[in-house]
Amino acid sequence: MIRILALLLMAFSSFIAQSQTIETLSQQQLIQRVEQINELQNNVLMKGSTTKDADTLFAQYTDDFTYVHEVYGGTYSRKGLFKNTIKYLKEGSYQRTTPRYKIVQTMTGLNAISVLRKQENGAIHLSVFEFRGDKVSKIIEYWR
Repeated sequence: MIRILALLLMAFSSFIAQSQTIETLSQQQLIQRVEQINELQNNVLMKGSTTKDADTLFAQYTDDFTYVHEVYGGTYSRKGLFKNTIKYLKEGSYQRTTPRYKIVQTMTGLNAISVLRKQENGAIHLSVFEFRGDKVSKIIEYWR
């Protein structure tokens, strides 16, 4: 019994130590990071974009990154989303000549930022970016 309690205590102590070492991004850092990600997302969608553009974007995501958009298919893994991005790139589907999104408003929280982004057609999209360290761990879209 004492051995089990000791193991649990060690495991809990390790968990506490890990949770205290997680980097917390400041409000300014969150805004800077989401501006950078937004630009990289726009770059991938541009005419003449390459797999290098996709690699640069996806390097900003954690290995266990997920993209959630219930209206457009639910939850996508980093691997699945990258595969689709490369497929569309190679098919020549990305032909934009102007950036898709412009950030119009943000609201920051603890390692998360909600973002209102405007498309050139005027549509407003709400997205939430969650961070682990300086990388995006999840994007949740709330638009149709």
